[in-house]
Amino acid sequence: MPPPPFVSVVIATFNRRALLLENIESVLAQDYPSFEVIYVDDASGDGTVDFLKECASKDSRLRYVAVPHGGMGLARNAGVAAAKGMFILFSDDDVVVLPDWVAQMVALRERHGCDALSGGFTPYSMDTPVERYLHYRTAILFGSKTKLVTAAPMMSFLLPKSLFEEVGGFQAAPIEDWVFCRALARLGKSIVYDPSVKAVHHYQAEWAPAAHRIRVPAIGGLYDQLDRGQPGYVYMAYSLAKFLTSPVWSLWRYPLDLYVMSLRIESIFFFARLKAYALTFLNRRLPTPH
Repeated sequence: MPPPPFVSVVIATFNRRALLLENIESVLAQDYPSFEVIYVDDASGDGTVDFLKECASKDSRLRYVAVPHGGMGLARNAGVAAAKGMFILFSDDDVVVLPDWVAQMVALRERHGCDALSGGFTPYSMDTPVERYLHYRTAILFGSKTKLVTAAPMMSFLLPKSLFEEVGGFQAAPIEDWVFCRALARLGKSIVYDPSVKAVHHYQAEWAPAAHRIRVPAIGGLYDQLDRGQPGYVYMAYSLAKFLTSPVWSLWRYPLDLYVMSLRIESIFFFARLKAYALTFLNRRLPTPH
């Protein structure tokens, strides 16, 4: 039997020093025999680099790269450039993984015969209404069954390094993971979502960071449409219809105690996109969400 392929786990991080210890411990606890972990610090200001340096001195499987602030996509590109593995396994700094995570991802990709594999997710905590809402929103988007998908987040995403290089890496875009997945699709590559292997995800627990989390894909979706030469007014018409009908479809998508929050979030989402479209129309440029 051939030896298992060497896997490079790549995790970009920005100002998440408080979450990194548990994240690092869970990744290094893998029962997979041949892997490395590369953390890429996106110019954090909370002591992340010093902490990563200390961790790297204690375990030779962990390396770190420090880059100028440019967003998660460009940071991941730097991590892949430093990677030695045949396969790249992306994750995020706000997740915890089980000891069989790497082994399961490698085995499931081979079993499905797909080009890229996206794992599932489960919430770290459901203590606040915001956490519950964000988890329901993500679960509604992906469902609970294994299936082919056109896009997926990078919290648990495996593909060959050669395929990543063929795509050309991530762009400096607000929804760089979605743009990357669509580039895979243009090459005729398949992405399978399999929720049987899960990353334990920290959702935002407070309202302000959750609202920011919603604004980014609102603007990023418009960015992606315009970047691909699609007419913005058609996309905005769809967005308006979705917003106006949200009082109806939110009733069956979310638990009743989250109904008001779901309407509030849909309002934030739509008006962030509308503002971005207006600015684009007037200035012929798309603002970057902050």
